[in-house]
Amino acid sequence: MLDLEKLESFVESLTEGDGAKLRRSIGVGVFLFNKLRDHAPSYLLEALLDFDRLPFEKKKAILEDVKKFLKDYKTLQRSSKRKEVKKKPLKNFLAPLEKLDFLTNAEKRILKSLNLKTILDVLYYFPLRYEDRRPVSLKVAKPGTKAVLKLRVEGVRDLDDERYTAEVICSDGDSKIKLLFRYKRTDFLKAVFRRGKEVVVFGKVKEFQGERYMVHPKLLKEGEFGSVFPLYYIRVKGEAVRIPSRTRHNRIRNAVRKVVERTARYLPEYLPEEILEAYSFPKIDECLERVHIPVGVDVKEMNRFSDPFHRRLIYEDLFLFQTALLLRKFRTKELKAPPVEVDPEGFASEFEKKLEFSLTSAQRRVLIEILEDMRSSSPMNRLLQGDVGSGKTVVAVGATLAAVRGGYQVAVMVPTEILAYQHYHRFKEILSKEGVSVCLLIGSLSPAQKMSARRHIRNGSVHVVVGTHALIQEGVEFRRLGLVIIDEQHRFGVMQRKVLLEKGKGLYPHCLVMSATPIPRTLALSVYGDLDLSIIDELPPGRKGVRTYILSDKEKEKLVRSIREEVSKGNKVYIIYPLIEESESLDLKAATEEYERWKRELPDLNVLLLHGRMSDREKREVMERFREEGDVLVSTTVIEVGIDVPEATLIVVEEAHRFGLSQLHQLRGRVGRSDRVSRCYLVVPEEVMRSGGDALRRLKVLVRTNDGFKVAEEDLKIRGPGELLGVSQSGYFGFNIANLARSYDRSVLLKAREDAKRLLERDPNLEKHKDLRDMILYRYGDRLDLGSVA
Repeated sequence: MLDLEKLESFVESLTEGDGAKLRRSIGVGVFLFNKLRDHAPSYLLEALLDFDRLPFEKKKAILEDVKKFLKDYKTLQRSSKRKEVKKKPLKNFLAPLEKLDFLTNAEKRILKSLNLKTILDVLYYFPLRYEDRRPVSLKVAKPGTKAVLKLRVEGVRDLDDERYTAEVICSDGDSKIKLLFRYKRTDFLKAVFRRGKEVVVFGKVKEFQGERYMVHPKLLKEGEFGSVFPLYYIRVKGEAVRIPSRTRHNRIRNAVRKVVERTARYLPEYLPEEILEAYSFPKIDECLERVHIPVGVDVKEMNRFSDPFHRRLIYEDLFLFQTALLLRKFRTKELKAPPVEVDPEGFASEFEKKLEFSLTSAQRRVLIEILEDMRSSSPMNRLLQGDVGSGKTVVAVGATLAAVRGGYQVAVMVPTEILAYQHYHRFKEILSKEGVSVCLLIGSLSPAQKMSARRHIRNGSVHVVVGTHALIQEGVEFRRLGLVIIDEQHRFGVMQRKVLLEKGKGLYPHCLVMSATPIPRTLALSVYGDLDLSIIDELPPGRKGVRTYILSDKEKEKLVRSIREEVSKGNKVYIIYPLIEESESLDLKAATEEYERWKRELPDLNVLLLHGRMSDREKREVMERFREEGDVLVSTTVIEVGIDVPEATLIVVEEAHRFGLSQLHQLRGRVGRSDRVSRCYLVVPEEVMRSGGDALRRLKVLVRTNDGFKVAEEDLKIRGPGELLGVSQSGYFGFNIANLARSYDRSVLLKAREDAKRLLERDPNLEKHKDLRDMILYRYGDRLDLGSVA
């Protein structure tokens, strides 16, 4: 146990007067290290290990840091020794902020502008990072790090320099530092930095030829320094509040701090006791207080989110999400589904004979897994994964035929009209020989065509419907819906999926979800934890991997030669430009300019244009023309996932460094869809080629491998799951702090899933864990449709 009074008194005695006692003392650093080793942050312990070898002035500076730490630690101990309070039910924390009389109206408006509506919203609005605003002496401040310095101004001097126009010379009593500025007029600096004035500045300390300097440091006022400051991500909604940027962080921090100080201690602990003990996690009230009010903490640890408080909150994010997914999975299994009478092995063999090609062993295995599920009166909920071109669609067609033979209808929902047309033709091509009626239902059909399609779906004369969001609109009724197939699952929310599945009239249809993006197993478990997983891990025979090359934008001649060479062999070429998301008009302008340039470059070839401002019908017509007569397709939109033009053998991706790896892998998958040799050129600016930096290292992953799962694993590490799934993490997962791009968070995910599984085996309705259940409903009730759990 630390005796704070004795330690404070000892350190104070060392620094009294001219520090005579410190000059005489031996082994101070080792003594303090041993006393503080289990309590102090690592940066302070490292300094104490070196302490006894340092010059006198540096020793004094380190002892000032020790004093500050002991003062913070005292505050921390006082708060932990406070009287145990009676916890309140979790639902009390769903009270709207308007009811909090300790907040001013201005503070309520600030919090509401951040889309924070309840006490829980504020408590779980975590800082993005932390800034150490505790003043240090110049002797302790390391070059290359940010520091708060208390300085006295010695003078201001104009400079005749290309980079800076003025310098302010300052001292902290022991050392000097220059503050460098670049302004057209420098008169005001002399007023701000008057000779002899004491100032507090914050910025990065730099060093050149032994001289310390800061460039454009922030001048801090009272209240803007003295402790570790949490910095919040500001996502102000609408124009509700206009907060000057200078004071925005302070006002948000103060409002959040008020809520935390007045409410966090009353929040009930909702994680099971055995989990807290197994991982030595701190209690939730302590976590929330330390994360929002960082006293006596190691700032480096806090910024890495590797301190005990952040680690508990990361685990909790993942545990709550996994528990919610498993609750949803168990609830679905309790529903009644239409059983399809089929012999899986026999049907798979019979289906294969109807095809013009053989199924791969992976396709056959996965089809049998799906048919086994469909025989049950519990609903199938299965995710079908496979790399680009692995043949997921033909497996879906097989499952469809089995359902139709069992007397049921099938709905196939896809995100775009181009993909709907393609699936419609593919399903019809195989199934029409079996007497199966297939129809299309998309937004661009005429009212008469839609009415006709709906009538045939309702009376059961149509067996299979392929469509877009139009399938879930009112007025679409099935006679006997038995199977729902959803392609590109991540583009549809849970609630959209639910609307389609509820069209089963008393029975819950079997559900097969297909993901065109290969997703690492860890992430698949996290995102689709309510589904069973099937993976097609084999490509059809004869498929040659796409050869991928990185080219500089200076190698245009080579590019033109390659395009001409492919077209001369009867092949087709895609040229893709990154979408300029900020402006559709810029996007259109870029597309049109590049299209005109390529037409001039290739006057004898049929060059077509596809861009984001076209209607679905226009896009479809362009794709049909490209398939039938085009040579080159220039596009700024990402060519739709699943677009299948077997004659396409070359894809050129301009500005490739601006795409994610998984996105590039999807684009690359638009070629290599036959036995022809295919290539992918990733074109980057010459400076990216020369720099050899991260962007180039990333792209080399695609040169090394055609395996989508390996590409996805790399993309997950680099850019996080939002890029893989086309969604933001916070939006899709409801995570407050977990981030699956971090290795620690990924390592915790499977543990959290196992813990959730064990808990639900013992307490399937969470009746013994009511606060936990309420927290899950608060976080995921609507997002994952957990109404039945409540």
